[in-house]
Amino acid sequence: MTIYQTYALLVIGIIILGSIVNFAISFSNKRKLITKIHKLWQNKQSLESFIRPNSRFNYQFELYRNQHSKVVDDKTWSDLNLEEVFHRSNFNFTAIGEMRWYATLRQMFKVGQHELIARFNNDQDFRVNVSYRLASIGKVVYPIFPDQLKPIKRQNLFMLCPFLPFIGLIVLLFSPSVGALITIFAVLLNIILSGILKRTYDQDLKSLFYTANVLKEGYHLDQIDGTPDVATNFNHFKGARFFSGLLGTAGDQDIGGAFVMLLKMAFMVDYFLFHTIQHTYYQYQDEVLACYDYVSTLDNHYSLAMYRRTLDAYCEPTAFSKNQSISFTNLVHPLLENAVANDLNINHNILLTGSNASGKSTFMKAVAINLILAQTINTATADEFNYQPGLVYTSMANADDVLSGDSYFMAELKSIRRLFDIGTGTPVYCFIDEIFKGTNTTERIAASESVLTYLHELPQYRVIAATHDIELSELLKPDYLNYHFNETIEHHEIHFDYKIKEGKANTRNAIELLRITRFPDKIYNRAKQQVKEQ
Repeated sequence: MTIYQTYALLVIGIIILGSIVNFAISFSNKRKLITKIHKLWQNKQSLESFIRPNSRFNYQFELYRNQHSKVVDDKTWSDLNLEEVFHRSNFNFTAIGEMRWYATLRQMFKVGQHELIARFNNDQDFRVNVSYRLASIGKVVYPIFPDQLKPIKRQNLFMLCPFLPFIGLIVLLFSPSVGALITIFAVLLNIILSGILKRTYDQDLKSLFYTANVLKEGYHLDQIDGTPDVATNFNHFKGARFFSGLLGTAGDQDIGGAFVMLLKMAFMVDYFLFHTIQHTYYQYQDEVLACYDYVSTLDNHYSLAMYRRTLDAYCEPTAFSKNQSISFTNLVHPLLENAVANDLNINHNILLTGSNASGKSTFMKAVAINLILAQTINTATADEFNYQPGLVYTSMANADDVLSGDSYFMAELKSIRRLFDIGTGTPVYCFIDEIFKGTNTTERIAASESVLTYLHELPQYRVIAATHDIELSELLKPDYLNYHFNETIEHHEIHFDYKIKEGKANTRNAIELLRITRFPDKIYNRAKQQVKEQ
């Protein structure tokens, strides 16, 4: 046996050993993953408790938002702290599921197939099998959606490079020295070309490989008894599914993954397969997108089932096609622990008055968030929730904008002004907190009365506004019903019950809070005297 043949056998041995190590690591990781999945449901946990640095959960929404007119706008999303609602309710296993969940909470999609949720709740085998397939897709890559990928022209000469090392190995059998040189040259050439060419299509490559894994696991998900049908002919993607196991190791950082990465570069596997399968994706783009939708929808229903398990109480709301109203019993804010529940039937515009920190803002946010949750994930944090579907707009947490130069009042004006330009026949629910507090009392009352009267006269609008100006309670009758929150002060302490009550507020606490929070007596007494003299 010549030295070249010995080297050839050594290389073959390394390849075999590396493949065995990679298989062993993959098998071990699979067992660990299944064990972990079994514990998630009982512990009410997500598979990953961290946010990946490369996460882009708003990508699908931003990509397609112009195709949807009835979505939650940025101001409302910020006012209601819906980003936190998203994170608390996000139990998705996949990046595409996570992106769709975000888009759903922005009112782009709906989740709520009863049979599928019941499967996740009641059938452990179904839940574990589906969860494992979804977790196998994972979140290593946040892909560019298939319809956003642009065809990348291939160089036919480079398509021949993967075969050069094999030619060298064949020549090695007849002429060891020549074969060894060809093999070494071909491997080095391919490694160099792989590094150079990969820069030109790296992001598309990751997305394409992620899609291959989606198609592979989508095929397996379709085989599980109880999953819905998918509008994808998986026979069109046999090549992509076959190679997805190899391609999926592109992001692995363990020994097995590093070995496969080196082997792929030596044979230019990425370049060859990328250009081989990308044509299939373009040819059957609608089917690829259907598989994306299928996988992410399954993921979302698992996430919804799990999120409901974390809630102390919830209901499936009842939607009315007519009668613009909202009614609920024991409604709470979904982000607050030990929140105080409230009941109300909102079939008229409402003006909320009350003291500082008495619960006006929290109540309005609770109603607004639940209106969105009801229309997107068919869930409300209440014992009963009835409503007519519609758009939700808020003007709440306004602030100065240093970059644009807007004062608080200018920011508030812009926030309220946008409420007039919605232009839709759909019911609109407006929530306005502390209207025009950025200006003086006289002009604030006049402007507030005028704006709220104007909104009342717009068809399909339902308005809930909060103010400290009790004078508005009389000015806006009978267009707005009066409700209030109040407090009691006992033994130098202030107590809030956070319960909504009929009528306008009959207490004010700002000056008493000066005393309770131990401002100097001189300040408290002077302020109290000023009120008496007015």
